[in-house]
Amino acid sequence: MSSSKPDPQAAGEGTSSALQRFLDILEYVGNKFPSPFTLFISLAVAVLALSFVFEGASATYIGAGNKQITVKVVNLINVSSFQSFLADMVKNFVSFPPLGLVVVMMMAMGIAESTGLVTALVRRVLLNVPSWGVTAAIMCLGINGNLASDAATVFMPAVAAAVFAGMGKNPLVGMSVAFAGTQAGFSANFLPAGTDALIAGITATATKILPQTVNSPVHVLINYYFMSSSVIILTIVGTIVAEKVVAPRLDRFMPYMQLDAYTQSHELTPEEKKGLKYAGWTTVIYILLLLAMCIPENGWLRDPKTHELVPKSPLLSGIIPLIFIFFVSVGMAFGIGKGVIKSEADIPKLMANGVSGSVSFIVLAMAASQFIAWFTKSNLATVIAIQGAHFLQAINFTGIPLVIGFMLLSGLADFLLISGSAKWVFFAPIFVPMFGLLGYEPAVVQAAYRVGESITNPISPLNYYIPVMLGIITHYVKSGEKKIGYGTIIAAQLPFAFWFFIAWGGWLVFFMLMNWPLGPGAKIYL
Repeated sequence: MSSSKPDPQAAGEGTSSALQRFLDILEYVGNKFPSPFTLFISLAVAVLALSFVFEGASATYIGAGNKQITVKVVNLINVSSFQSFLADMVKNFVSFPPLGLVVVMMMAMGIAESTGLVTALVRRVLLNVPSWGVTAAIMCLGINGNLASDAATVFMPAVAAAVFAGMGKNPLVGMSVAFAGTQAGFSANFLPAGTDALIAGITATATKILPQTVNSPVHVLINYYFMSSSVIILTIVGTIVAEKVVAPRLDRFMPYMQLDAYTQSHELTPEEKKGLKYAGWTTVIYILLLLAMCIPENGWLRDPKTHELVPKSPLLSGIIPLIFIFFVSVGMAFGIGKGVIKSEADIPKLMANGVSGSVSFIVLAMAASQFIAWFTKSNLATVIAIQGAHFLQAINFTGIPLVIGFMLLSGLADFLLISGSAKWVFFAPIFVPMFGLLGYEPAVVQAAYRVGESITNPISPLNYYIPVMLGIITHYVKSGEKKIGYGTIIAAQLPFAFWFFIAWGGWLVFFMLMNWPLGPGAKIYL
């Protein structure tokens, strides 16, 4: 009787094929979903139908002064609602809070991106970091890359792979680290970004559904303390995972590598160096001016009555214009130094480049704004939130388990719809008031959503940047030498997603246990 040992390679192929089948199913189901625009039009129509079916359905909650308040579903399929729709459609769109915030931020970032400031800064840092710190630097820069929105997901992995190749290291590891940073750590940042403005704008609309949260602070910085500190946590965890888990796995591709290092092509030009010097001095001057308006008791950016900076002040209410001025100033300084900006006429052109990148969101905002307006007017959002809060209280599913559960729900939603803003448009009107009834500030709900939604980005088969990663790989591993596909990339990203959830989710739980504010004036509990 002879015995045979299992073939590890065959077993690995079996596991790989099973993973591929699973990913294929997810991709197939996800691709059957309509575009976000069509989805919100469909949801708006569904709201009309549901308001008709559930007309009169009610929910009761305790308001101010222990007063019992009952809310009923309003039928929107009638003459007055139709006339109201015609009268309010444009107003709903124009008054949609994220719309103006996003357009203003994109105009500012248009200058920074179009002049090449962001890419030059990344290359300046990466090409001057000692070898032992390269992985950490790539992770940190990738996480902060959402300043450049989705553009970072394109250039960061390519530059990181080139830097690794130039050092004789596995470029696939550099690419994976950068991809994990830009995608799994998408919401974290040292500086407020367009994402903060977009998400906060949607949250602001949801706070108006129930009186519990109507006076809650909602501004671009409500998650700033948490998100900026998260950069450090994720950088440390991501670096360890990359070196101890991901690198050994991807090193099996090293025999097939074509390490024709092209790091030289990423060296800064003399013009870019001059531009960075101009941008650096502009940043210093701007910070000094900002401090001069914040530090004195009667500073221009302090509350004129209380002389405080939090929870309310001109600093917080004017944070978007201040960020706009900063990026425009720094972008202009870099552009002048580099020679890209030759006259004042170039500035509006560069701003227009930024706005063009937000056109798809503007179109989406038309549909999303109508959905939210109808959802709110029908009282469906309110009734669902109240009944949901009652149910969670009844089963004692509150506190930290609830927040963890919501993070998981946000992450799982990535496998059906990849757009973070689109999911938040749907989630916010339900969960912000629901958590409010349970005693939590909108800042907590928003933070939990951003953590969960970000972590699963790189492992979603619907992520349209995975083909971009495959394109980078083909530069180093020629077709036919070693089979690499979606499964390879997602398998390399799974360790990042898992440990980011443990570390980042744990960091949010720690904030809750310590009752630390998530941002200026943004408490944990109402």
